[in-house]
Amino acid sequence: MKTPQKQRIIVMNGQKILQTQNNNEWETTGAIKKAEEGIKPGIYNIYLAKEPSDNNQYEGQILLVDKDNGVFYQQVKKDFIVHQLNTIDSKPVAGKDVVIGHDGEKATLTQMGALKMKRTVKI
Repeated sequence: MKTPQKQRIIVMNGQKILQTQNNNEWETTGAIKKAEEGIKPGIYNIYLAKEPSDNNQYEGQILLVDKDNGVFYQQVKKDFIVHQLNTIDSKPVAGKDVVIGHDGEKATLTQMGALKMKRTVKI
């Protein structure tokens, strides 16, 4: 079985770079792209991402949608969660704050903005 490659995302100066570790050296894979709005500068070690557990909700920002591997990465506080694209009920967009709920084989994605609009404060 092939071990998964270590990957990280580097965001700086409005640019996003995806890197893969090869022989203990980080190499840029693919093109340097414009970072999605909302993603803060930093180094995101997505190779540390964990699988989601059933009957759990994950609130955080989507960092990367990897269509080639059928996954997308979400930052939840200081952790990273890797979700399968084929389990989600709508299209994830990098840079968006979302809540993803897992219930067995399926997952639901809700935009944080939609949740905030539902909450009203009476003064």
